[in-house]
Amino acid sequence: MSCLLFNYLFGRYTGAVTQQIQELIDDILAAQKNNLFLWAPFFFAVGIAIYFGLKFEPVFIMGFGCLCLSAIVSFLLFLNRDLSSISKALFLLSLAFCLVLLGFCVAQARSILVHTQMITKKMSPVEVIGNIESIELLSDKEGSRVILHNLEIERLKSGDTPRKIRLKIRQDDDLQKGQRIKILAGLNPPGAPVIPDGFDFQRMSYFEGIGAVGFAYAAPQILKDVKNANSMLDDLRDFFILNIDQEAQNPEKSIIIALMTGQRGAINDSNWDAMRDAGLAHLLAISGLHVGMVAGVLFFFSRLIMASFSRLTLHYPIKKYAAGIALIGAAFYTLMVGAPIPTQRALIMTGFMMVAIMVDRSPFSMRLVAVAALVVLFFTPESLTSVGFQMSFAAVVSLIYFYEVIRPYWRAMHSQAGWVRKVALYFIGVSLTTVIAGAATGVFSLYHFQHYANYGIIANLVAVPLMAFMIMPLIVLSYILMPLGLSWITFPFIEGGVSWVLATAHWVSNLQGAVWHIASFPHWIFIVMVISLWFWIVWQGRLKLIVIPITLIMLGLISVYKQGDILISSKVDLVALRDNDGSKLWLSTKRTERYTADQWMRSSGLAAEEKIKWPREGGADGFPLICDTEGCRGEIKSHKVAIAFSQTAWQEDCDWADILISQTPVPYKKCASPYVIDFFDVWRHGPHAIWLSDDRVKIKSVEDARGKRPWAQIAANKK
Repeated sequence: MSCLLFNYLFGRYTGAVTQQIQELIDDILAAQKNNLFLWAPFFFAVGIAIYFGLKFEPVFIMGFGCLCLSAIVSFLLFLNRDLSSISKALFLLSLAFCLVLLGFCVAQARSILVHTQMITKKMSPVEVIGNIESIELLSDKEGSRVILHNLEIERLKSGDTPRKIRLKIRQDDDLQKGQRIKILAGLNPPGAPVIPDGFDFQRMSYFEGIGAVGFAYAAPQILKDVKNANSMLDDLRDFFILNIDQEAQNPEKSIIIALMTGQRGAINDSNWDAMRDAGLAHLLAISGLHVGMVAGVLFFFSRLIMASFSRLTLHYPIKKYAAGIALIGAAFYTLMVGAPIPTQRALIMTGFMMVAIMVDRSPFSMRLVAVAALVVLFFTPESLTSVGFQMSFAAVVSLIYFYEVIRPYWRAMHSQAGWVRKVALYFIGVSLTTVIAGAATGVFSLYHFQHYANYGIIANLVAVPLMAFMIMPLIVLSYILMPLGLSWITFPFIEGGVSWVLATAHWVSNLQGAVWHIASFPHWIFIVMVISLWFWIVWQGRLKLIVIPITLIMLGLISVYKQGDILISSKVDLVALRDNDGSKLWLSTKRTERYTADQWMRSSGLAAEEKIKWPREGGADGFPLICDTEGCRGEIKSHKVAIAFSQTAWQEDCDWADILISQTPVPYKKCASPYVIDFFDVWRHGPHAIWLSDDRVKIKSVEDARGKRPWAQIAANKK
């Protein structure tokens, strides 16, 4: 009797719990119904991120097998999805897992298909023969940066020869795309990160097909001067560059060349720095903003012209025609600027928007953004790791979400507004757009560049209207007028607009506190903040409020995160020590490895001009070591640290130091120091970082951070 009663009560209890779970699932699914598709690119991107985050190269067949098995499970659950709420939830979970595996497999397949052969050691001097694939002009008469393919490289077999290399050539007279040249050059592998978890130039080069970078010792010899090797588009681009060079003056000329042809190498460092520090770098990074402006200009003016003819207006869908013209113009502009990955992404996005207009759908839809993201990530999954992809999609998604929220209020304010109020609303709109886009991309700027433009809203209030309503419309018109010899009509105005933009950038960047510098922080904090942003935008319901405390916690962790106390370069030629509060970085030298030193300063949230060289003799205020010609030694956070410049020095320090850093090889069996990092350690494993606390020593190398991957060539200093 008691057993029957227990079974009865237990059955009622479990039944009630099951019913509550089903009701909860029903409520969640009902609330998220309209946004379920928006999770597709998220889970697809998670799979790509997992692949790039691994420390080893997985076996492809295992991932593909798991994908097939997951697809079968998802299909079986799909057949039973109508039976209960729990079965629906299980189906959606299996579909999400399937998307993760699909993203993982697509990323690995892309890596296998690219398969860029890289050189593994420095080669200098070496004779190189190749065809010029592209030429980019550099600033201040520094020559050109060229990419060569179809290569023959001295001392390299055909199987070991990279598919492409990139060279800097100072004596670049008469160079043209398509020529086959012979040149004496110095080659290096694409640079590995200079700090653990730093920017991976090697990975970017791997997916671009570039297996070596270097410079030319002398002018190249033209072996085959192919006539008409350039395409019509190349000839047109060269024609535009020649005309811009004749019509405009520096520094505006370099900016106009960048906007019209995509070649940004001629922009000098001072203007780059000013634009970046003023929050206007996005105006020079040819991407979605410019493609969107070109499409918008063509859409507006073509529709305006067609609307001037009553017959066209009454009998034909001129709005759809204008969308088609805008799409063709956007495609032409993308090709004209060289079709880099950011503009390809922007063209896809613009294409979806214009097609939406043609089929009478809203062009500003989160679903269109999701589809565009899926398309881009499917064909170029490596884009997920690029700052261009991250910042452009973060800005677009955040702006669409924001204006969807305020749309009813905005329409109400705009519907009855006079011209004064409309002008005020425009400036409010530009301000809001700048604030929202800046806030959405702020975490990406801090993570990738360790700086944030505090007065970006001021600079953008001036520069964006100039770019949108003056510079880009006149550039679109110049594409038509220049072949007719009429560019003199538009160029004075374009040059004036660019001059105002540059003046604004220099003024804002020179204001007190224009830039907020911050030290770099770990990947996982960045990932949590990105997921939190996506969750806030896509999730429907009060559960999204959990994002607020999570974001505050992550910001707090960023502010207290401590970087490595000791940094060691790839040749031990450069060593850096950080003071206790992180406000100073002492460098062993300012002469060698300047690029590495600059990157260390930036990742520490310090300006390049704040470099401090430690004393070669004796000590200095705040510097923890005492140095002589043979090396340095001292105590840092209860640990005895020695830096040896010679064999004599490490032999003396082995019995004393807890941590020994040596520029020469150290036989470990002959050294009593618990932690030894010598020339061969960094030669094999890349630059190192050391974290010290009173009771702990943590050492991390570049190889520890990224593992053994197809693009990871650590030994860049082999000879």
